[in-house]
Amino acid sequence: MKIREVCSNLIFIAGLACLVLGIGNWVVGSVETSKYRSLLNKTARTGLEESYRNFEQLDQQKNEEALRRINENREKFNAARVKLNFFYVVLTGGRILFLLGLVLAVAALIRLIRTEAQSNKRRMIQNRWPAP
Repeated sequence: MKIREVCSNLIFIAGLACLVLGIGNWVVGSVETSKYRSLLNKTARTGLEESYRNFEQLDQQKNEEALRRINENREKFNAARVKLNFFYVVLTGGRILFLLGLVLAVAALIRLIRTEAQSNKRRMIQNRWPAP
C-alpha cells in the first residue's frame, strides 16, 4: 500500500479531519467546562437572594445599593451557567466527532488493506499459473 493511495482515499481524509476537529473540540470543551464549573462554584447562590426581602423598607437609592451585589452575583452565575451549557455541547460534539473520525479512518484503512491483499492475491495467482 502506497502513501499516495492512502492520501487519495476521501473516506480516510474525512476521518482524519473529523479526528482533528473532534480532538480540538474535546480539549476546548473540557478546559472551558472545568473553568466555568469552578466559576459556578465560586459564584454559587449564597442565600442572599432571599434575604433581601427581609430588609426593612428603604428608599430607592439605598435599596439599589444594597441589592447591587446580589444582582451582580446572580447575573454572573446565570452567565456562567449558560456558558457552561454551551461548552458541554462543544465537549459532547468533540467526542462524537472523534468517534466518527476514528470509525471512518479505521474503515478506510481496512478497505485499503483488503483491496491491497486481493490485488496481491490475484498477482500471485497469475504469476503461479501463467496464461497459455
